[in-house]
Amino acid sequence: MCAQKSASSRNKANTTPDDVIDFREVVSSYLFHWPLYLLLLGIFCGGAILYNKIVKQGYEVKATLVMEDNKEDKPAHDKAALEELDLENPPKIVENEIEILKSRSLATKVAYDLKLWVNYSWDTKLVKHEDLYGKSPVDFHLLTPNGLLGSHKFEILIKDKNTFLIKGAENKLKEFHFSNTLVNSFGTWQLIPTKNIDPFIGKSISITITDPNVVSDGLQSGVLVTLVDKQASTVDLSITDPLPQRGKDILNDLISRYDEAERVEKNNLTQNTLDFIDNRLASLKGELAQAENQVQNFKSSKGITDISKQGDAYLQDVQSNDKELQAVNVQLGVIESVENYVNAPNNANAPSTLGISDQGLINLIQKLSDLSQERQRMAATTPETSPIFDPLNSQIKSLRSAIKENISNIKSSLSAQKRQLQSFSNKFTSSIRDVPTDEKDLISLERTQTLKENLYTYLLQKKEQVGLNYASTFTNARTVDSAYVVPPKGLKRLIPMGIGLLAGLFMPTFIIFGRNSLKNKIISSREITSGVSSPILAELTFEKTKNPIVVHDKSRFALAEEFRTLRTKLHYLHEKKEKGRVTLLTSSVSSEGKSFVATNLAVALAASGRKTIILEMDLRKPRVSAILDIQQDKLGISNYLNGETTETKIVQKSELYPNLDVMSRGTYDDNPSELLEQERTETLINWLRVNYDDIIIDTPPVSIVTDAIIVARMVDVTLYIIRQAYTSKAILPFIKNMEEENHFPKLNIVFNGIEKGRYGYAGYAGYGYGDYVEDKRAKKRYSNSIFNNFFKRF
Repeated sequence: MCAQKSASSRNKANTTPDDVIDFREVVSSYLFHWPLYLLLLGIFCGGAILYNKIVKQGYEVKATLVMEDNKEDKPAHDKAALEELDLENPPKIVENEIEILKSRSLATKVAYDLKLWVNYSWDTKLVKHEDLYGKSPVDFHLLTPNGLLGSHKFEILIKDKNTFLIKGAENKLKEFHFSNTLVNSFGTWQLIPTKNIDPFIGKSISITITDPNVVSDGLQSGVLVTLVDKQASTVDLSITDPLPQRGKDILNDLISRYDEAERVEKNNLTQNTLDFIDNRLASLKGELAQAENQVQNFKSSKGITDISKQGDAYLQDVQSNDKELQAVNVQLGVIESVENYVNAPNNANAPSTLGISDQGLINLIQKLSDLSQERQRMAATTPETSPIFDPLNSQIKSLRSAIKENISNIKSSLSAQKRQLQSFSNKFTSSIRDVPTDEKDLISLERTQTLKENLYTYLLQKKEQVGLNYASTFTNARTVDSAYVVPPKGLKRLIPMGIGLLAGLFMPTFIIFGRNSLKNKIISSREITSGVSSPILAELTFEKTKNPIVVHDKSRFALAEEFRTLRTKLHYLHEKKEKGRVTLLTSSVSSEGKSFVATNLAVALAASGRKTIILEMDLRKPRVSAILDIQQDKLGISNYLNGETTETKIVQKSELYPNLDVMSRGTYDDNPSELLEQERTETLINWLRVNYDDIIIDTPPVSIVTDAIIVARMVDVTLYIIRQAYTSKAILPFIKNMEEENHFPKLNIVFNGIEKGRYGYAGYAGYGYGDYVEDKRAKKRYSNSIFNNFFKRF
C-alpha cells in the first residue's frame, strides 16, 4: 500500500494541471517534425522566389500639383480688369478639381493621346509576353473603325523593313507591305514601321486591340488622386504600372490635358467678355458721333461760346445723376443678355456679368455655363437620349429656374432705381427754367456727348486689358513635381517571401495539429491522470526490434532498464511479499503491447533469480508462446480447465531463460469465458501461488471480452497497458468506471510505446541513457540527434 501511495504522489508531482499548457512540450512536439517543416518551407519559399521572377512588380509613379486661387499670383493689370468687369471665376474648390482630374473625359483623352488601347508584345527567352511600349517596331493606325472595337488579338511576323506576314484563312501566312491597307471585322487599318524595326526583323509580334472605353475605365480607376493635407491645396497623383515610362507618360499627359481644359474654359469666358465689349463699342461709336455733331451744330447755329457758372453747377449735378442712370441702364442691358442666355436652351457660352453686383447670380451663371459645357463635351461622344444625361439635365433645369428668379428680383430693383433717377433728372430740369433756353439746350447736348465719350473710353481701356488675358498659358494648377518613379522598396519583393515563409511554418503546423486532433489518441501521462485516478507505475520507451525480448538485449539498454525498474516497483506494490505474487496484465484493445510487457516483465523477474511463470490466458489470440518461442501444440490452460490434464503437465520450461516457466493456451476452445468461470481456474492459481514466486497472467483486452475481469478477483496486482498515440482518449471513462466498480485490485497504469520527442513528451522514458551506456550503437540510439527516426518525423 505504501508503494502505491508513493507512485501516486510521484505521478501527481510530475503532472501538469489540465488548465496549464506546457509550451515546451507543445513546441517540442512540433519541432520533432522538422523535416516536414523544412520540406514545406522549401516548397513555399521556392514558389515565392519563382513568383518574384515570373511576375513583374508594378512601379509606383507619382506627381504633385498645387491648386491655386484664381485671384492670386496674376498680373496687376489683368487682375484689375477682371475685378472691375466681374470676370473672375469663383475660387476653386480642391475637391472639385480632384474629381475633374479623375474624370472619365480626361482619362479617355489620355488613352487616345498615348494610344493605350493598342498593346504590342513579344516572347523572349526570359520573359513571355514582354510589353513593347515605347519600343514597338510597328505602329497600328485604325483608319476607319467598324462600330465598337471590342477586343482583338493577332500576331505578325516581321519579314523585313517593308513587309510582314500575318495568318489568314486556314492558318496560312500571307505577306503584306507596310503600305497596304487591311480590312477585317473591326475596321480598316494599317501598320507603319517605326525606327525600332531592325532588332525585330524575323521576330513575331503580338498586337492586342482593346475597346478604348474599357481602357479609359481601367485608367480612371488606376489613377489615384489624393489631397495631401486638408489645410493645404497640394494634390498627389499616383499610378502603379509594370512599365515606369508608361506610368510617367500617363500622369504627365493627364496633367497636360487638365491644364488645357483649364485654359480653354478661361479663354472662352474672356472671349465672351471681349465680344460683349465690342458690341457695346460699336453701338457707342455711332451714338458718340451723333452727340458730337449735335453740339457742334447747335453752337454754330446759336453762336454759343461759353456756359455760365450757374450752368456749370447744374451740369455737374445732372451729369452725376445721369451717370448713375446710365450705369443702371447698362446693368439692365446685362440682365437682359443674361435672361436671353438662360432662355436659350443650347447656348453653352456664358454672357458677361459686367455691372452685376450680385455675387450669387454670378456664381449661378458660372455653374450653369460649366454644366452646359460639360453637356456639350458628353454629347460629342454619347447620344443625348442616354440616361447619363438625366442628372445633368436636372441640374441645368434647376439652375435656370434659380437664375430666372434672381433676374426677376434684380430687374425689379433696377427698374425702381431707374425711376428714382429719372425723377431726380426731372427735378434738376425744372430747377433751371430760369436759365436761358439756348444755354440749357447746349448743356443737355454736351452732357450727352460727355457721357458717351467717357463710356467709350472706359470700354476701350478694358478691352485692351482683357485682351492681354486672352489665350494666357496661366492655369489654376501649378506642377510641383512632374511624374517621377518612386524607387521600388525591397519590402515589396519580400512580401511573397514573407507569405511563403509563413505558409511554410503554418501549413505543417496545421497538418500536424489536424492529424493529432483527428487521431484523438492519448499522448502524455497528463491526459491519463486527468481522466483516471490510478497511478502510472511505469513509462516504457518505444523500441523497434526484431527480438521482442529486450531485457537481455544490450543494444536495448534503456528499455531493458525500464523493465528492471518496473520489476523493482512491482516488488513494493506487492508489499514486499516474497512468494506467490500474482500480477495480471490487460489493456483496452489489442496491439497495445500487453503481451510484450508481460513476457519481458516475466523474463526480468526470472533473471533476478525469482521462480516465475507466465500464463497465456488470452485464450482467443495468444501471443506469449510465440514471443518466448514455446511449442504451441502441447497441452495448455484450456486443456487443464476442461479437465483433460493436471497442473504439472501443462507447465513448459523455457530453454532460453532460466527460472522461467510458461503455461500456454493449449487447445482452442469456443467458450473461453465459460472455461475461466470454473473453479479449476482458482485451483490453478492457488497451486501456482504455492510453487512459484511470481505468477504473470496475460489476459485479453478488457473492453472487448470479460475474461480479464473474471480472472482479476484471483490476483494481487493489475497492470493496465496504455500505448502512446494508439490508445484512444475515449477509453479513459471506461477505465474510470472500472476503478469505481473495483473490478481490478491495485490497478496501476503502464504507459507503453513512448516515442521520445515525437509528441513533445518523453516522461522518464529513455531519459539520460545515452550518456550512461558504453555500447556505441546503443549510445547513438539514445542520443538526442535530430536525425533519429528521420522518416517518422514527416
